[in-house]
Amino acid sequence: MINKDLLIVSLRQRALYLPGVEPQREARPRTLQLVVELRQLGFSVSEPLLHALNGLSDEDGQTVVDALNDVMGTRLNWASLVRGWLVPTGETVWDHFLTLVANVLKSEMQIPGTTLPCGHLIPEGTFQLERYTGCPFCGTPFQTAPGEVYRGQGSKLRLLTLWDDHDLERHYQALLTSKTPLDATQRASLVTLLAHMPTADLDIAMKETRILVVDALVGLQRDDDAARLFASPADVLRYLWFRHTGKLQLLRPATLLNIERKNQRYGGHKAEDIEQKVGERRRQLRLSYGRPWCRRVARWLNGLTMPLDAQLEAMHPQREMWVRFVRALRLAEFARKPGYEQLRTLLDRFYRQDYRVFQGRVDMRRRAGDADAVLALLSQRPGLFARCLFSTMLTFGPDRVVAAFRDVVGQVQPRLLVSLATTADLYFDRRQKRVARPLSGVMHPVDPHPLLVHYTDDELDRMKRLVSELYLEAMRRHFQQTEPVGRRIYIDPELDHIPVSVGDRSATVQDISATLQGQRFPVSSDSVRLFLQWGRDLPAQHLDMDLSCHILGDDFSEVCAYFSLNVKGAKHSGDIQQIPDLVGTAEYIELSLPELIERGARRVVFTCNAFTAGALQPNLMVGWMSAEQPMSVSNETGVAYDPSTVDHMVRITESNLSKGLIFGVLDVPGRYITWLEMPFDGQTVLSISPETIDAYLRRLERKPTIGQVLRIMADAQHLTIVDQPAQADRAYDLLWAQDAAEVSRLL
Repeated sequence: MINKDLLIVSLRQRALYLPGVEPQREARPRTLQLVVELRQLGFSVSEPLLHALNGLSDEDGQTVVDALNDVMGTRLNWASLVRGWLVPTGETVWDHFLTLVANVLKSEMQIPGTTLPCGHLIPEGTFQLERYTGCPFCGTPFQTAPGEVYRGQGSKLRLLTLWDDHDLERHYQALLTSKTPLDATQRASLVTLLAHMPTADLDIAMKETRILVVDALVGLQRDDDAARLFASPADVLRYLWFRHTGKLQLLRPATLLNIERKNQRYGGHKAEDIEQKVGERRRQLRLSYGRPWCRRVARWLNGLTMPLDAQLEAMHPQREMWVRFVRALRLAEFARKPGYEQLRTLLDRFYRQDYRVFQGRVDMRRRAGDADAVLALLSQRPGLFARCLFSTMLTFGPDRVVAAFRDVVGQVQPRLLVSLATTADLYFDRRQKRVARPLSGVMHPVDPHPLLVHYTDDELDRMKRLVSELYLEAMRRHFQQTEPVGRRIYIDPELDHIPVSVGDRSATVQDISATLQGQRFPVSSDSVRLFLQWGRDLPAQHLDMDLSCHILGDDFSEVCAYFSLNVKGAKHSGDIQQIPDLVGTAEYIELSLPELIERGARRVVFTCNAFTAGALQPNLMVGWMSAEQPMSVSNETGVAYDPSTVDHMVRITESNLSKGLIFGVLDVPGRYITWLEMPFDGQTVLSISPETIDAYLRRLERKPTIGQVLRIMADAQHLTIVDQPAQADRAYDLLWAQDAAEVSRLL
């Protein structure tokens, strides 16, 4: 029996997991039908997978088709507000104004027009009602088309390979041992795998990954095994907060409430409505634990092997949160019991603040201008040294700081070195703003460091070179200590355009193929179609999500959105504000590259956002389609979705906190789309700052690419780079790069 959940995990890596199937070379009619169905969804199969499909039972074959249909959303409602929306309806702001006036006055005077099921009167001479599937005034759909999609228009097929138990185990271990934080796609896969794979003797590299494993072990009532994964009190707090909020990062309650307040301030909400929603969120964040949980946490803290001083220092950054948890868990009560002596001492010293914090000592010496003491302290914590390297170089001068850092650079994680190489050019530039992405997710522009004005351009350029030399030297040393995979390797040229995924905490799930931020998708056709689908499994209600794009040229800027449905080079399918029951609804934007080129457009930014109060809804799907031939649009329902033409698609998860999302940028002259994930907190596309977008794109462009890292490895290990995959002992191609966990093994 094929497991559907594991099938979806493998699909994210462009494979199908079919265990226990006896391959057969002789094709069966049912297999040919299955291959045709996969092709209609945009997938082709490798020869080993084809033989495995021959051995599937009819029931398992249907499971494969059902899984792919669920992932591609083909059973949902893809009808738009406008029928045949590639032909504009000609609606104007004046139509909306006249309709508003008519509905205000309809009780006092008789106005000729049509009253729709939603109750709105559409006056004669305004909207062309025969062109709409719903109300053009309030965006309520009256006609849906669940299960109605186009199929087979795409000429580019995703090749699926065969996975067996060994491949699934390899992917499982790669996720557990990843030296970089897992993105949302990897986390979703790991949670699924933990429910089906053994959890004994696990080698886990990242603390956030350990939290997911701990949660699985606690669910299995294996508290002792879970306790062995806690290295410090910070791990315990992280797990408790994850269990309470679903957030793997320690976002403080005040931060979460501030995000809720920002997200609720839109959509015409009054101040009292906003505070009511914030109050509901505050009540959700209140802590309440039964005695079994109090006892469990007390045992975890009492059993930690970390030195007590180190435990207290780890608790200090989240002191306010610890005070809340200590009270809610009644830890003081357990600390008085026999056998909890370590917990008693820990709490006593914590409340008396009888401990010293390393960062405080560093800050004190820094304020005193004692460079030798600061560098001596930072050398004891190489990771901390790496995180404050640039500011320390500006404070005490580059030479002595770089010399001290070079002595400990071998102890720094390679992913931190990649971050240094990524940000050095922007950090040491007085004229460029950087972009910061805090744990809340929304990116903000950051002004240049104030000490930069004390250095000349030549001195700043020298600092950049020093950091670059440090990075190359440390990476070579890292790879020299790594066992070579062979003597000859192949590096796909496309890998020179894919940045190494470090510092990109993705909050979206990519179910059809995992793709690293910054990857480019070439556009071979003259049109690109954006799509947005939301409301899956939700009851009918007012829930307004918007699809928009921002067209940027050298001397102009224009928006295609719900308030500007048709501009030169872009057409919108209409603004839907109400969702139907359970099957969701959709919006589209069609981009015409010839028209964009003609008007001198340089870039088109793809965005989606929540117009109603709140954040983007879970299970919302957004992406873009392209095909060499023109893609169809229904003249009856406005359906314009074809899974076989989807280039990229992501799904919003419940952990999302952002109001909006930039999910791609089209380079018009270059005819390629860069996939990125850039949250923002505005109600419409107009709230996005082009300056912030440019800063983020510069950050992506300056990141070391996978190809560059592989060439450093080849140089350090004296490997030969060959031109063809068949000539190599190990081929690093796009299929390998799509597994972010495998890429992270380089670091």
